[in-house]
Amino acid sequence: MAINFSDITVVVQGPVQSYQERAQETGITHKCLQSIREHLPGAKIILSTWEGQDCSGLEPDLLLLNQDPGGNIVAYDAAGKPQKLNFNRQIVSSAEGLKRVETRYAVKLRSDNFLTGNGFVAAQGKYPVRNAVDSYFQERVVVNTSYFRRYAEGQRVVRHPSDFFHFGLKEDLLKIWDLPLFADLEYAPSRSGQAQYHSAPLTCPHAEQIYCDIWLRRLDPAWPKLEHRHHFDAAMDEQWDRFMASNLLVLEPEQIGLGLIKRFIPKSKRPNEMSHLDWQLLYQRYCDPKFPASKLALFSTLGWRRMLKMPFSYLKFRLG
Repeated sequence: MAINFSDITVVVQGPVQSYQERAQETGITHKCLQSIREHLPGAKIILSTWEGQDCSGLEPDLLLLNQDPGGNIVAYDAAGKPQKLNFNRQIVSSAEGLKRVETRYAVKLRSDNFLTGNGFVAAQGKYPVRNAVDSYFQERVVVNTSYFRRYAEGQRVVRHPSDFFHFGLKEDLLKIWDLPLFADLEYAPSRSGQAQYHSAPLTCPHAEQIYCDIWLRRLDPAWPKLEHRHHFDAAMDEQWDRFMASNLLVLEPEQIGLGLIKRFIPKSKRPNEMSHLDWQLLYQRYCDPKFPASKLALFSTLGWRRMLKMPFSYLKFRLG
């Protein structure tokens, strides 16, 4: 059944201008809101940011100025200097916006991205077969390939979906974003002189992995905890692949109709990222064996580049 644009609310979340921890392209949030009006006429817009952001000239249907949770301490360097990231800001602006959605479907969109089309709406229902045992969401959630890592430092990784764009049922997006806030990492005097961070001394998971590990294990406590960035074995690999096949729809930005700012646009497709072709093969394997996915198409575009680049990426990581 076709989804009407009027059944969709877009939650635009994040800062609307530069601040100390993050530069913001001038006018990008205005461009974001205008693109939604153009490509999703009839959809509602919620701009969910935090107090202190200058939202003058922006015209969403609803403006949420959440209490700013600030950055949270995630690490200390060897000198004891804390490092902060914006985990809690992303959680608050995403979750509080989604909670105010009154339509059946929702989009979670970063305030520094924009729409170039609406292909994601029709695409969401084009892969109807799902494995009931592997299905945790009521419907598929559309996600973007940009920064959806399949490899990191030349090694296979799991639980690293992109957080740029999500589209699906409101209730499913809340399963991803209605998370508890992160407490500051406490400094350990006994480890003075050493870097302190999650999973130390092994490589710290990327932020996307940390989020994903939490919401996945809330959906199913039987999933093992991700201990570090490269925590990987055959069972975890299959578990994650099966989840992606039945719960997600992984699309390229141009298939979604997602515009990215310049610093996020690579010269060519990054071989370490998931691709739609990767996802189609998972869909064929775990959902619909009759679906015409092509291993040759994947190899001719990304596969050969992975064969060449991943060993060098791993060697660089080991020597670094």
